[in-house]
Amino acid sequence: METRQSELIRVLQSLAAELPNPDWVALVDGNGLIMACIPDQPVVGEDRISAMAAASLIMADRVLEEIEGGRLRFASIAGAKRQLLTVALGAERLLSIGLGPEVPAQATFAALTRWVPELIQALKRSFVVS
Repeated sequence: METRQSELIRVLQSLAAELPNPDWVALVDGNGLIMACIPDQPVVGEDRISAMAAASLIMADRVLEEIEGGRLRFASIAGAKRQLLTVALGAERLLSIGLGPEVPAQATFAALTRWVPELIQALKRSFVVS
């Protein structure tokens, strides 16, 4: 039987398969909790992934407010060893993607364009509980 969790994992796996060697792909809810994550044991702990996704959202919202940039679509923070791409999925959810430092954010756009609508549909869908 298909569950919401199994469907979220399926979509995240499909998205991860089209990204350039992601360290993780995680769905984070509005409370900062991981809803689903690929792989299930990421190289960075899930608590850090969710906390840094929330921190990047706060920082990006503040910057966009100051420059009158409108609603957040995505934020990219790159370091020498790893980068974090945070994608807004409406007001209540974030997609957190860990990538190598050499990957341009634009390299993720085709896969995100293909899989984010399906992810949003999975979140909206009703699943029967038996």
